[in-house]
This record gives sequence, structure tokens and C-alpha cells, in this order.
Amino acid sequence: MSVLVSIAIKVLSSLGGKTVDTVLAHLERKADTQTDRQRIKAQITIEQIRAEIAAQQSARDIVLAEQGWWLTAMIRPAFAWPLIAWWFAVILDSIFKFSWSVAALPSPLDEWAGWIIAAYFMARPLEKLGRGYLHSRFGRNGR
Repeated sequence: MSVLVSIAIKVLSSLGGKTVDTVLAHLERKADTQTDRQRIKAQITIEQIRAEIAAQQSARDIVLAEQGWWLTAMIRPAFAWPLIAWWFAVILDSIFKFSWSVAALPSPLDEWAGWIIAAYFMARPLEKLGRGYLHSRFGRNGR
């Protein structure tokens, strides 16, 4: 490649100094334009990252504000802990053959119990997986 460039420079210099200066000026403008594009692209990426961080900070602030009040902090545990206690009793009764005779949950509570526990422990990981998929598929801004 450098051999071709040196040959091109010799040919252009034989045509006159003004032609070489014009070609070099054009190449410099082209390099500046590419550099500007890369700089703008980097700035856009930086702003997207800052926007994502700000969105995560806002979501965190909302969660902290909600969890700061005991009533909103206790909603999920109020649904999950009775189910955990029931499963604990079923497991202990099954393993150690106690005579507790733990009753089965009536329908539809038995189905709801599975959904409540799944939501309690799996909602955030699934949200992160979905968000990661959308970011990889459509980019950061969702388009």
C-alpha cells in the first residue's frame, strides 16, 4: 500500500505542486470528517450510558422510597412468608413423618402460591434477561 502511495505522490508531483496540495488537503478533510464522526459517535454512546445510569438511579430511588415505608416494604413478604411457612411445614411433616396432617391448599390458592413465589424470587432476573435481549436486539434506545 505504501508503494502505491509513493507512486501516486510521484505522479502527482510531476503534474505540479498545486495538484499535490489539493489532493493532500482533500485527504486531510476526509480524515477530519471521519475523526469527527467517531467523536460524535463516542459522545452519543457516552450520553446513552449516562441516560441508562440516570434511569437506573431513578428506579433505585423509587424502590428505596417505597421500601422506606414499612407498609410498602411488607407487601411482598406478606404474601410470600405464609407460603414459605406452609411449604416448610409440608417438608418437615413429609421428611420426619410428624402427625401434623398439613392440609393442601385449596384451588386456586395452590396455583397462586406457585406464582407468588416465582414472582418473589424470579421477577428481577427475568426482567434483566428481557431488558438485555431488547438492548441486544434493538439497541439501547429501543428502536
